[in-house]
Amino acid sequence: MKLEINGTRRATHDTSHDRLSVLRNAHCTLIALADGADSGRGAEVAAARAVNELALCFRNGALPEHARDWVMILETIDRVAFSDPDAGETSAFVMLVQRGIVVGASVGDSLAYVIPPIGEPRLLTSPQKRGPRIGTGIASPIGFGPVQLDGKLVTRRAARFDDDDLPTTIAPAA
Repeated sequence: MKLEINGTRRATHDTSHDRLSVLRNAHCTLIALADGADSGRGAEVAAARAVNELALCFRNGALPEHARDWVMILETIDRVAFSDPDAGETSAFVMLVQRGIVVGASVGDSLAYVIPPIGEPRLLTSPQKRGPRIGTGIASPIGFGPVQLDGKLVTRRAARFDDDDLPTTIAPAA
């Protein structure tokens, strides 16, 4: 399945510590998003660490096809961030899109949903909890999928969203 990726637009005044990585190979796409929990340097470090560790999974070929495995990866990233005195807290999610199927996990308040051509959007990241986030040592990621990608896959942060901060969208290419 070919994917068309539309990047995030940000307001010029945006001072968030969001990190996004979209990595592809011939068979799949990995999307990793982290939103630092505050405006401090620790949030930036935690968000960068989360996305970098998830990108490392992709580069090393460690691409679980089951949500429970992505949950364990986020739990491991949580413990690593917690042990780093420079890291604060971050929400995060990871999604693997492969053969038209989405699977992943999330922690915190980042959102992902599928908008089908007909019908209601399906929130993938419910029933997630706002906390505890990555960096606390007790994060509680929630897995999701496998879900058929039968429309646009939209990712966004839940907080501070406005018209100048549009979500990343991913849709099957025509």
